Amino acid sequence: MSRKRSHLPSDLTPYTGCPADEMLGLDPLAVGWLDKRSDFDTGSVSKDFLTRLGRFCHPSVTVNRIKAKRPCGFNCQTVESAVIDGETVTLGHAEIRVIGEEDIFAAPDLIYHYISVHGYRPPRPFVDAVLQGPQ
Repeated sequence: MSRKRSHLPSDLTPYTGCPADEMLGLDPLAVGWLDKRSDFDTGSVSKDFLTRLGRFCHPSVTVNRIKAKRPCGFNCQTVESAVIDGETVTLGHAEIRVIGEEDIFAAPDLIYHYISVHGYRPPRPFVDAVLQGPQ
């Protein structure tokens, strides 16, 4: 199933939203930048994938942190905190980077919410990077 496109970067297109990436010479690909107008696949993901993805959302490893909380792109009244490895993590304040075999991916930490609440299924190269890349 898919939904219609928005102004946000499409999955697996170049992500240029972080000056630190440019300064370091990184060319990440966008994944999970969604709102209610976005076109995206839905479906289930493995529990192992969600567990590993959650570790990328921990504040100690996120990037491009902001004080204000980004709202859910689907107009949720609240975004529930995630419990990751027994620790409560507030989502919506940062971005994550996932290193794959050939690419680096940039996603909002809200990707965890989009997957677990809205059924977003990220593209296979991102899933593989989360499952097989460095934690």
